[in-house]
Amino acid sequence: MTSRPAEDGTNSQISFAILGPLVLRSGSVLIPVNGALQRRVLVTLLLDAGRVVSVPRLVMAGWDEEPPDSAEHQVRKTVAKLRSRIPHGPEIIVTEGPGYRVVLEIEQLDLLRHQQLLRRARESLDASQAERAATQLREALSLWRGPVLAGSGGRVVDAASTALEEQRLTAAERLYDLRIDAGEAAEITGELRSLVDEHPLRESLRSRLMLALYQSGQQAAALDEFARVRDRLADELGIDPNVELIRLHERILRQDPSLARAERAAARPAPSVTATPHTLPFGVPDFSGRSSELEWLCDAAGRAPEGAPMILALDGMGGSGKTALVIRAAHQLVEQYPDGSLFIDLHGFTPGQTPLSAYHAQGDLLSASGIPSEELPTVSAGRAARWQSYMRGRRMVLILDNAAASEQVRALIPSSSESLVLITSRPRLTGLDGVEWLSVGALPELGSQQLLRATLGAERVEREPDAAGELLRLCGGLPLAIRIAAARLANRPHWTVQRLVERLRDHSRRLDEFTSEGRGVAGALLLSYQSMSRDMQAAFRLLGHHTGRYLDTREAAALLDTDVLTAEDMLEELVDVRLLEARESGVYALHDLVRSFVQRIAQGQREPEDGKAVQRLLDHYLYMARSACDTVFPGRRRIGNDEGDRTNNEFVHKEKALRWLDQHRDGLLAAVETAQDEGLPWYVARLPRELGFHASIRGYDASANMALEMGVSAARQLGDRSLTRLNLMNLAMGKWRLGQLRDAVSHLEEALDLSLQMGDEYSEAECRARLGQAYNSMGELEHALQLSQEVSERARELGFTRLDGSSLSMLSLILVRLGRYEEATESAEQAVAIFDSIGEIQLSVTALDYLSRATEGLGRFEEALAQVDTALERCRRISMPAALPLLLARRADVLVRMGALEDAADRADRALAEATSSTSDINRAIVHLSVGRVRYAQGDLDMAQAQQRLAHEIACRMELRYEEACALWDLARTTESQGHLETARQHRSAADSLFSLMKVPKTAR
Repeated sequence: MTSRPAEDGTNSQISFAILGPLVLRSGSVLIPVNGALQRRVLVTLLLDAGRVVSVPRLVMAGWDEEPPDSAEHQVRKTVAKLRSRIPHGPEIIVTEGPGYRVVLEIEQLDLLRHQQLLRRARESLDASQAERAATQLREALSLWRGPVLAGSGGRVVDAASTALEEQRLTAAERLYDLRIDAGEAAEITGELRSLVDEHPLRESLRSRLMLALYQSGQQAAALDEFARVRDRLADELGIDPNVELIRLHERILRQDPSLARAERAAARPAPSVTATPHTLPFGVPDFSGRSSELEWLCDAAGRAPEGAPMILALDGMGGSGKTALVIRAAHQLVEQYPDGSLFIDLHGFTPGQTPLSAYHAQGDLLSASGIPSEELPTVSAGRAARWQSYMRGRRMVLILDNAAASEQVRALIPSSSESLVLITSRPRLTGLDGVEWLSVGALPELGSQQLLRATLGAERVEREPDAAGELLRLCGGLPLAIRIAAARLANRPHWTVQRLVERLRDHSRRLDEFTSEGRGVAGALLLSYQSMSRDMQAAFRLLGHHTGRYLDTREAAALLDTDVLTAEDMLEELVDVRLLEARESGVYALHDLVRSFVQRIAQGQREPEDGKAVQRLLDHYLYMARSACDTVFPGRRRIGNDEGDRTNNEFVHKEKALRWLDQHRDGLLAAVETAQDEGLPWYVARLPRELGFHASIRGYDASANMALEMGVSAARQLGDRSLTRLNLMNLAMGKWRLGQLRDAVSHLEEALDLSLQMGDEYSEAECRARLGQAYNSMGELEHALQLSQEVSERARELGFTRLDGSSLSMLSLILVRLGRYEEATESAEQAVAIFDSIGEIQLSVTALDYLSRATEGLGRFEEALAQVDTALERCRRISMPAALPLLLARRADVLVRMGALEDAADRADRALAEATSSTSDINRAIVHLSVGRVRYAQGDLDMAQAQQRLAHEIACRMELRYEEACALWDLARTTESQGHLETARQHRSAADSLFSLMKVPKTAR
């Protein structure tokens, strides 16, 4: 790619010189990147392409020293600028969760292509396709253009750059091994010498240079390289060369005939010719997905203490691939242990087998070592002594697989040996001393993909990528499940991946589908379950009624009908047998397949206590959700059977209450369905209210509306008019936020009728207030104005403070639209004061937004900007994804009026990016209108018109008459500037007609 100067005259496009291997492919399009912060932010995003990078991590990457208070703001502003400068920037850098994610195809980024080629090379090596692997490694290394940001990236980027450099050198060493094996030693000595000069202390590179020189007939030069590195290591580090390099030197000196052959492990010593036991099982060639765990094992083995065994133990649930992992590690490490290798299955969790005692295990190991059976002592103490005597002074790899308890393996660990002992078990064997532990959990997404491609074949996976992704999700990252799924598909070539996925979607059959040739996930889990006491089995069964994947100690206490500490002890015991995963303190997780297993047990062994447990859990959810919502939404009404006063609340701080609601959202949604299935209609009718409130701030209205519709049906079934009215009103507001205005009005009118039938003045006022809100959105401004004024007056009479504030807030928006800015300002100020007095943040954000509109209408732009900034600060404090794009658009509108077009464009771009992930459809037209105004002010008429047309389409579809008129008005102005006078006249005429129907004066258009 060519380059062009930036505004400051420097060459700042994305290039090899700046980003090293991180080259963004964009055809002939030039991509300017100005300043260190832009480069560091972009590089950090590219380094984690495909994954979410949080804003705090981008802050860490951007500043070496203490970041300024405005760091997060600067990062967001930087991302917005990058989006505007990179072609299709908003599609490449997307906002997601707590940060941003770069969305690129592998071919678009050299780093991704480099890593893909390295993965393929490993697969080729595993398949013994050396020539193909060499080609892939050569292509991967050709993409390298130097360190990331050339060492000027700061601590975060430089750390990643170092890791990439190590990855590159390892790949280069693999390539040189293959080329030496292929007889190309003479051709690579020059390349190797250059690389050694760059990394003079890297002994693994030096060994390959020595071997290449020797095989190309340069024995003296090879010996000279050894002398050179020995002297340098002594001078700079005060150490001698490693054992492998010394042994290679000795073999070159004596002209070892084996060096004339091409060997895969050039720097390793020749295998011993003495008879030694080697009983490692076959290592599966399609082993994949555990690179970090494998690296941990190999690194830990390198830290072995002198004169003592190195003991590494892996624990994890059945089917997590522990045995395959240690066998793979053993095959990689075995050449470092010249006295051989031993493997034994202790049958701790083997169907139909009794766990081996230490006595029998010692006998089996000695027999495998070549000790005749007649020489094995029959007394336990004698056999233990014979085993320890055999191992004394030996360096071996010993795998003790599938252990059940500490006692089973303690007597098998050699007491005086420099051996490597690898132990696998389901529970963590805490009774063992001197052990380094690694818990093996589910495979991450990338590891699961690698394993599926290796076992099923890349072509079949690539043929159905979406179905393959869902298959992996259903497997839950469990290697056993992935292997069984791949085996079933391999044995049924006429099946599509999608067909197996459809079979697995049946929750009741999923475990049966994960069974093949006598092995299966259910069988593996059953052994863990059967190893527990009866009390723990009963507790596990009750936990099967939990509604989500994550549960905390209080939910467990409710299900188990016990106190929190006792529940925590029981949960920890389930963690020990790997039927539960410990997360953060007090929070646990059920693997998807474990949840299927325990739910099957709960359904198959149902007892009267189970129904009571479900009801206790629903009571707990209702109490906690109600307490949390009372804290987050102060001043809301208590209803029906809600007990206790507001001072007896579980949550003191809004942040804690909102965090609980966020963490338990999925559980609450599932709880409504559970209550429905259990025939408990009161809970179905009561729980959705809390979901409706929470959805109003977090924007998951589609899911919450489904629960609210169930709540309406349940309340009608109960004949409870109050709960029916409540659910109808909350459902209406959920519909309103999704732009389904006719449905919202229909539900509100029915709710109002019920309120009048019950003579409930509070409910009547609430329904009228929400109707005013809906009519305002539909452009019936006079009707909305009348309702809002009446409700405000009635709310004050009833002492309904929260409703008084919300009706005044809505009243201010209507008055703004009618051009009555002084009255609108007064109404919004009263609303803000009310909300501040009761500590209501969410509604105060909306009121401040409307206040900003009113003061802007009065020409007080600085004041309007300060008001929207206050609203933004509050919005960020409690994280309101649906409101954020609206506020950013509001700020952009004010900045345009002030002539600050660059800042306005930045706010507008951010608003547009945030709106794409927001489910509050009702606000999207406003965002597009704002972006259109900014682009018009900048003179970008085509972009302005595109945004205005989008706003018009949304407004027409949702019947948002005011936004429709605004869009037409703005289109008239834009098309007139483009010279399309007749089109402009038509747009303006249509806008005037709509504004006139709504009684909007010309001064307010």
